[in-house]
Amino acid sequence: YRREIDGLRTVAVVPVLLFHAGVASFSGGFIGVDIFFVISGYLITSIIIHEQEKDGFSVLRFYERRARRIVPVLSFVLICCLPFAWAWMLPAQMKDFGASLIAVSLFASNVLFWQEAGYFAPSAELQPLLHTWSLAVEEQYYVVFPLAVMLLWRFGKPVVIAVIAAVALLSLGLAQYGSQNFAGANFYLPSSRAWELLAGSLSAFLVSSGYFRNSNLLSALGLALIGWGIFAYDAATPYPSFYTAVPVIGTALVILFGWQGTWTAKLLSTRPFVGIGLISYSLYLWHQPLFAFARIRALTEPSHAVMAALAIAAFPISYLSWRFVETPFRKGPIPFLPDSMRVLAGAGATAAVFIAAGFLATRDNGLEFRLPPEAQLALEVKENPDPIMIRCLYDKGEAKLDHPVRDCLTPNTNTPDTILIGDSHAAAIAGETMRTFEKAGADLYVMAHSACAGFSGFYVFDAKYKMRCNSFFSGIENYIRSSDIKTVVMLSRWTLYVEGTPFDNGEGGVESLKPIYADLYDRRDTPAGRDDPARKERVVKQYLADIEDYLKRGFHVVLVYPVPEAGWDVPGIVAKAALTRRDGLEFSTSYDLYNKRNEKIIAAFDTLSHPNLRKVKPADHFCDKPLRGRCINSLDAATIYYFDDDHPSDAGADQLAPAILQAVRSFDEGDQDADKLAGN
Repeated sequence: YRREIDGLRTVAVVPVLLFHAGVASFSGGFIGVDIFFVISGYLITSIIIHEQEKDGFSVLRFYERRARRIVPVLSFVLICCLPFAWAWMLPAQMKDFGASLIAVSLFASNVLFWQEAGYFAPSAELQPLLHTWSLAVEEQYYVVFPLAVMLLWRFGKPVVIAVIAAVALLSLGLAQYGSQNFAGANFYLPSSRAWELLAGSLSAFLVSSGYFRNSNLLSALGLALIGWGIFAYDAATPYPSFYTAVPVIGTALVILFGWQGTWTAKLLSTRPFVGIGLISYSLYLWHQPLFAFARIRALTEPSHAVMAALAIAAFPISYLSWRFVETPFRKGPIPFLPDSMRVLAGAGATAAVFIAAGFLATRDNGLEFRLPPEAQLALEVKENPDPIMIRCLYDKGEAKLDHPVRDCLTPNTNTPDTILIGDSHAAAIAGETMRTFEKAGADLYVMAHSACAGFSGFYVFDAKYKMRCNSFFSGIENYIRSSDIKTVVMLSRWTLYVEGTPFDNGEGGVESLKPIYADLYDRRDTPAGRDDPARKERVVKQYLADIEDYLKRGFHVVLVYPVPEAGWDVPGIVAKAALTRRDGLEFSTSYDLYNKRNEKIIAAFDTLSHPNLRKVKPADHFCDKPLRGRCINSLDAATIYYFDDDHPSDAGADQLAPAILQAVRSFDEGDQDADKLAGN
């Protein structure tokens, strides 16, 4: 037993806890998992070496110890999660939770979370079992590694060490390559993590062979490397990769050279370090459910005070589960499970129970019957998007479409004279606008593309959409010029492509969107930064030039100013408020913030003036009414103006569609007036 190893566990678990609590200075706290991997590899391999050299290694006994160590307290935490999931989770969250229960029980949660979301994505913070991905990696290692060592042992230690070193180098190379080419799989899968565990295994072989000594310098360097990773790394650091070698090497240095007598060992062997290290497994299991359920329960991100209180509360909770659940099962006899086979059978039966619970959680649309009617009504807005939006929102840069596409055209029209173009904001209002036009006996054609400003000549800084905007809108513009189109309605998320930043409403609602911004297509080989003022100026000027080009060519133009963004998932926040019985389902955001965020675009569009130009300002319909100084997001569960955090729902589109129709109709009225004047 090495007290300093328990102290090293504290160095691993506390940064992870503070990282998930949102403490900014611990931006690299996630490297605590890498420390755990090295420690685990070291301890497990030490056991295997000791038993092989003594009386032979028993795989059955090994798995019994693993089951005693891992399953009881994990099961206790899962049981404690169930009532909070029932009470607070929305249906989609419940389905995800059910899937994670199944995956955790099969020690495959790393595969599940790889498929669902990135570790650093905002949605990941709402996954109570997200942290179990590392347990899955370790368990997958435990399945393969002991058997591999047993097979290789007959060839001697040097062969075992050589094979482990070769596999570790291969895994490290894969991690570096994967960090640039398949980041999600790279983060979660054991193929890119094996080298970290194997670094611990190599350390165990070195220790068993006598290749270690006390060194104040090297062990202190190890701690320094770990500290560097904790405070210098962040979510943007490619991970795992060569960067991960810093904490891994640091941990190995502490294991190899931080024995009793060194400064490092004296620090790590103090009672606080050892005490927290002893409960580190329980603490690791408890911290994420505490934080995730707090975030699920709150309408917006919990305050720093709440997260700090939960972080502190995690310690006594973890002590109790260590003292009364983890320790008795791990070290004491279990009367009803007297031998290895029955321990493993008990672990399997426990897993089967949680798998069944997971399947139940995914039934009936995430047990939707739990929700009050208001919550179910609110979620219908999110779960039932307008089919016209789905049909008419393209995303592959389609340049050659057979125009007009029948499904994106008002039913009684074959040769439209009005077209609505833009990005997903245009697509979001398309259905309601098309129905409004149809009722009025007017025609409308809709063509929209995700993440594109609505003109050719642009590209966006996004791997998926980079070149697609130019090709798609080149095809649309060719069609417009060769068709009977008279009026072009333009609606895009103009500010996003200039500023590149997701919307933060300043009240706890931060849009879940990675930064995306635009520049001119002919500058695609000389990329500019998101914050480059020259780039922003170019984009705004090109907006104006493209609008003016349509006007010069004789088209009527209806220019729709930026739609107010919400920042929070409006149906979700309304449903959550109803589920948790809060008073009031009316939500809104600051009108002043809308003006500040969109000031460049508003000022630029205000400079445009032309007889064939009409302007529709969504703020006139969403803001300052019914609440002074606010932009309305929802009035109640039946009147929700967004289907997510920025796209108008049909109710929101209904605020704009009549104004757009009126603007289009005004051109006809203007033409009639001109004809009368000519007749006079």
